[in-house]
Amino acid sequence: MKTAGWSTCRIAGQVDRSECAVRNCWEQWTRDGTHARKTRSGATRKTTRREDRRIVRQALVDPTVTRSTIRADVGVAIVPQTISRYFVDANLKSKRLFRALPLLPEHRQLLLQWCQARSMWNVTDWQKAVFRDESRFVLGTKDNRVRVWRRPGERYNSPHTVLRHTARPAGIMVLGTKAYDNRSTLIVMRGTLTGQRYVDDILQPHVGPFLNGLPWAIFQQDNARPHTARVAQDFLRHFQTLLWPARSPDYSPVEHVWDQLKRKITSCHSVHDLELADQDLWAHLPQDIIRCLINSMQDHVAACIAAGGGPTSYRSCPVFLSLHTMYSFNCLVFEIK
Repeated sequence: MKTAGWSTCRIAGQVDRSECAVRNCWEQWTRDGTHARKTRSGATRKTTRREDRRIVRQALVDPTVTRSTIRADVGVAIVPQTISRYFVDANLKSKRLFRALPLLPEHRQLLLQWCQARSMWNVTDWQKAVFRDESRFVLGTKDNRVRVWRRPGERYNSPHTVLRHTARPAGIMVLGTKAYDNRSTLIVMRGTLTGQRYVDDILQPHVGPFLNGLPWAIFQQDNARPHTARVAQDFLRHFQTLLWPARSPDYSPVEHVWDQLKRKITSCHSVHDLELADQDLWAHLPQDIIRCLINSMQDHVAACIAAGGGPTSYRSCPVFLSLHTMYSFNCLVFEIK
């Protein structure tokens, strides 16, 4: 094109490149007689292309493999950052294992049927639901974080998942009831919760009066044994209740509240401090967070149906997950951000 008399601007427009790139290419051609890139400076590669593929293949076969293990297996003196760069080129990133309950086919089927039965519920319908839930807070952390190498979209694949069970670690159990426009006080339970204790200590003094103030309410609770005891069912027969499928705690919108509160508690050195922290966090929890979570249930149900009753990648509430809407707490300082 240049020998034909074309201008640099015209050539740049034709090949969709900048004028500077065209000018540099022409100068290199007239000077060296070639447009090939020169050999770059820097250290030579310590691994071959075949070894690069082998490194990536190890992460695909065993997503939990560490970089030090790969380096020892390859037998080449390369730094961990080099291995990470190969993973990035293969679109692999280090992520935590996805934790999921062990679901039997019948559990998935029941959950799918439950969601299908409520697929026509709109936001107004879900705003009538009152969610009662409990969670256990423990001193220190129960992290057990294992990282895996995976590509985007592979979070829920079996090799990248660790099953979690419902065993209760040492700590305190708190219970709370959450409605669209208000919530109950936070209750700290001590000792074993039986069906009779559930009625005497939770339903009669707290849940009953709360529901009586909301005549339109649909009460939801999980299928823990105290909740399904005959004495508890007899008490709740005066209220409209929402049946809940087994092994589906992640589908409750208020589960995300507990998760975020646990992330905000630090520096607690005694159970008493932990209890005070929980009470303060609950008292200062913005009601808009609960509203956002309940409003997300319609989309959550749709995601469950699309997943056939299995785990979903649906994020309940983008506003809730934003750090600007949350707050931090430790046993010495409480701050609303």
